[in-house]
Amino acid sequence: MNIAIIGANGFIGKHLTEALTKSPDNKLFLFGKGAPNHSNKNIPYYDIDIRQPDEWLPHFSKIDLVYYLVSLSIPSSTWDKPVTEIEMNLIPFINFLECISKLQVKKLVFISSAGTIYGPTDEKVNEDSNKNPFSPYGITKLTMEYFLNYFKKKNNLNFDIYRVSNVYGVGQDTSKGLGIINTFLEKIINERVIHVFGDGQHIRNYIYIKDVAEILCLSSTTPFNASHVYNLSSDDSLSIKELVDILKRVVTEQFDVVYKDVRGSDNSAILLENAKIKKALPNYTLTGIEEGITETYLQIKANTAH
Repeated sequence: MNIAIIGANGFIGKHLTEALTKSPDNKLFLFGKGAPNHSNKNIPYYDIDIRQPDEWLPHFSKIDLVYYLVSLSIPSSTWDKPVTEIEMNLIPFINFLECISKLQVKKLVFISSAGTIYGPTDEKVNEDSNKNPFSPYGITKLTMEYFLNYFKKKNNLNFDIYRVSNVYGVGQDTSKGLGIINTFLEKIINERVIHVFGDGQHIRNYIYIKDVAEILCLSSTTPFNASHVYNLSSDDSLSIKELVDILKRVVTEQFDVVYKDVRGSDNSAILLENAKIKKALPNYTLTGIEEGITETYLQIKANTAH
């Protein structure tokens, strides 16, 4: 099976590459921006710009499955610039679907955002629950999902959508403003202080990167003749204050918590139902939040010591 990963240099992309290479039946083709960021030199890698379709079209003529992991924004970065979301993410995605729908690609896997497309919730939401995104980021992610429906109807391009919650774990780059757990851990180790936007009552679901990568492999082992939508989330939905309490149990450093004004782009609460993905993978055990944070903390601390 020929599998393409677009966004292979990213946090999820690097871990997904490692997970997919465990199967000898998978032949990977990696696409990213800049120099390759993977360890296996035998995997073909292409430096592309998703906004330039002429660059990547020739590479997909023999691809069976595509993982589309790339996003050029985060919720806070386009809060005041909604048109940027359309220009940077939506239009390139539509152009890409136009191209691959004319080729032999059998399925596309799309990483959506569980934390933004549902909007604020006061009860658990499943894949069929109402969507009420309020940020340009979430609105665009949901629009991209709807365009997958369009291309399935028009060109019979099947898809899997994974609405991923807040990912954390070893190797996350926090410089772009994503990753509250990793950011907190880095701040604790280096500065002994963390900054919380709001009063600490905002609720998020947190999932460990190893679980995300392993679960995404589901699309490579199931038939391509159907489309699915999953909440890719854990059992760990916590307020920021509850998360801080776990950090205090895990880390050895003493640290201060500074509260700042809430950001308009932040969702106040998101509670996710993950029964569907558990049914699809009944023998898979999700990593507990304290175990995942401990592994991440130890790795960050070891890297900092060097």
